[in-house]
Amino acid sequence: MPRASSPARRRSGATPPPATGTLPCLVYVVLYHALGAGSLAYYHFERHGVVSPVQFALATFCVLNAWICVCELALMIHCAGIRKRYDANTKALGAGRLPPVFLFAPVTLRQLVSLEYWGVEMWGTYAALDPAYAETASFGFCVDVGNGVTTLLPSILFAAGMTWDVLSARWLGMLGLVSFYQELYGTVVYFFQFFFNRKDKRIARAHVLGVVLPANGIWIALPALGMWASARMILDGSLAVVR
Repeated sequence: MPRASSPARRRSGATPPPATGTLPCLVYVVLYHALGAGSLAYYHFERHGVVSPVQFALATFCVLNAWICVCELALMIHCAGIRKRYDANTKALGAGRLPPVFLFAPVTLRQLVSLEYWGVEMWGTYAALDPAYAETASFGFCVDVGNGVTTLLPSILFAAGMTWDVLSARWLGMLGLVSFYQELYGTVVYFFQFFFNRKDKRIARAHVLGVVLPANGIWIALPALGMWASARMILDGSLAVVR
């Protein structure tokens, strides 16, 4: 029989060990993206009889962006908790030192459906690399909250519209062109402020190359592909680029 938490642990506020039987957060994240993108690709093939690399790439990105949008809404709602977590990590580890990454820690299903979890754990961790996410007046904070508010529904509509006729080709293209451009532009400006303000100098080079560049670079490469595909939809008046 498991032993109850000791009074000393309860008084100290120490975090109890994770519940047994839970899986690392990364497993659930991978499953979400595999099921989301895989389902869209499957139904696309069932309906149109083709496997389109462009459709699959953009469907995967839309699934990813939809998840991040929810996390960005959590960033706005739980900004106070993120600040507390950032301050605690900085006090314990020092400025610019990355705490244990939450993706590799066990997580319960209750935590998975909690905005507080995604807000505090995700952004409280990333704030060690860029303190902008612990400052509500910063560009990084505002541009990500803005992305969460404005691109969640367009991502869902565009992902669905590539397979089902929810919008005409030209209307879907205009929706995609606007939303993909917004995502690309916001990321370019984010990179500018990050390097112009020399934030890369306060953290390890491995974290810049292994976390900051690839995690944000996705929002340049795939929106660029989305802009091209959206332009083809508008100019051609058809969805042939994804079908």
